[in-house]
Amino acid sequence: MAASESETVGFIDVGTNSIHLLVVRFYKDSTGTPVFQDKETVRLGQSLYSTGEIDEETIRKSSIVVSRFAQISKDLGADKVVAFATCAAREAANREDLIRAISADSEVEVKVIPGTEEARLIALGVFGDKGPEERTIEMDIGGGSTEIIIREGGENLFLDSLSMGAVRYAYGLKIDNKAPVSDDDYNFMRRSVDISSYHAVNRIKNIGFTRAVGSSGTLIALAEMCAARRGDHDSSYLTLSELREIMPDVRSRDVVGRYSVPGLGKGRADIIVAGGAIAEELMAQFGIERMEISQKGLKQGMQLDHMLTHGYTIFGTRESSIRALAHRCQYDEAHAETVAKNSLSLFDQARAQGLNLMDDGYRNLLYCASLLHDIGEMISYSNHNVLSQVIIENADLVGFTVDEIRAMGLMVRFHHKKFPGSKDPRLSSLPREDALAIRQCAMFLKIADVADRHRNHTVSDIRLVKRGDKVLVELVSDGDTSMELWSLEKVRPDFRKLFGLDMVPVRCSNAQADALPVTNTL
Repeated sequence: MAASESETVGFIDVGTNSIHLLVVRFYKDSTGTPVFQDKETVRLGQSLYSTGEIDEETIRKSSIVVSRFAQISKDLGADKVVAFATCAAREAANREDLIRAISADSEVEVKVIPGTEEARLIALGVFGDKGPEERTIEMDIGGGSTEIIIREGGENLFLDSLSMGAVRYAYGLKIDNKAPVSDDDYNFMRRSVDISSYHAVNRIKNIGFTRAVGSSGTLIALAEMCAARRGDHDSSYLTLSELREIMPDVRSRDVVGRYSVPGLGKGRADIIVAGGAIAEELMAQFGIERMEISQKGLKQGMQLDHMLTHGYTIFGTRESSIRALAHRCQYDEAHAETVAKNSLSLFDQARAQGLNLMDDGYRNLLYCASLLHDIGEMISYSNHNVLSQVIIENADLVGFTVDEIRAMGLMVRFHHKKFPGSKDPRLSSLPREDALAIRQCAMFLKIADVADRHRNHTVSDIRLVKRGDKVLVELVSDGDTSMELWSLEKVRPDFRKLFGLDMVPVRCSNAQADALPVTNTL
């Protein structure tokens, strides 16, 4: 793939409860960025677990959904559509009827994957290719099966697909899950979990784990219900104690009564009791009191697996999310890389000469801000620094904390036009040392940007030379840098207030300058 090219791929997950679409645009230096997502609940498992086959109406609906999702992918520029089918398709006696109908309508080849492959892809989606640092159990409660994985680093220590799921138990155990579910029926579901998980429980106890993570719509819904009852709306986790408190209330209601349960969507009201029974019993059997919740799963695993099998370089999460955003905003890559290189050079030289006391955390944030400093130009040049800040702070950048995203946004905001003073109200809520660090990074970014103001990369390097109460800012170039030097003259008063030293912009030729090593990676 050439440097200017990108590839768009549609990923379709034909699940037992829902069919999911994820359209991803891959760039040469990122793990890709989602450009569209959609989901349609078709309930392949409802008729399957009630009658033993997927009925014709559900097959027809599934083929329509996959066909529409494939067309949406192509309309968004997808050259390829990858479709995997999971538990319901694995088990249906009339599986070929389903696959044939989908292929005829959509011209998409649907591959039915085994349960262990489904588990592997889920783990890849949740943890990434490098995996978790500590030994972690991952639980994904689907419509027809529940995938259990123990992963440490890049190694899967345990993979299994258990024959239990929210749709399977809601419609396959002869229990009316649309009516209130009695204690006896609920306990029957839990005993069914025990029977299906007996061997897995023993093996998992022998392997052990220190952290638990859950994914899938069922666990996300349960976490949202627990968070609503808790009152803090933090659905990033749930606990076994909370499940044991909330499930008696949920199962005491009929399906309509569950509509009013805070955090529970109507589309899941008929299967949530079955899903809750599976979650509660497995957490108890595995000894899990607290489980983190991930929004990722099979679709993201399909995305990463595509990269791993098609020759892409897998970048770190932070750099990937930065570059994906930059590409989406059609940034000037050569200018951004030049500014990033020179910004880091200024940072390193200033630190070596005692002008800043920042650690590598701020160095990394400056690098990211440098790559994104002009993305607001996609909307308007005149206020691009403000627009760049808005985009950065609302782009859901993966791998960064809220404070880090805010810091990058402010650096970008301050690199253009009026530079902030120490009492600027936009910095008033920050600790003094952080406000100073952001202003210093913004100054390095501003100088580096001015040095490439015409985007012709005539300045190959910038040197800081401290002499008494002055700092020479030497633009290393064999070309004409008159306008760059004039622009830097305007920065002198702000530099003096910030560092307490006078900045003197000068030019020196490449023959006069010594090369300075620069590392510009996250």
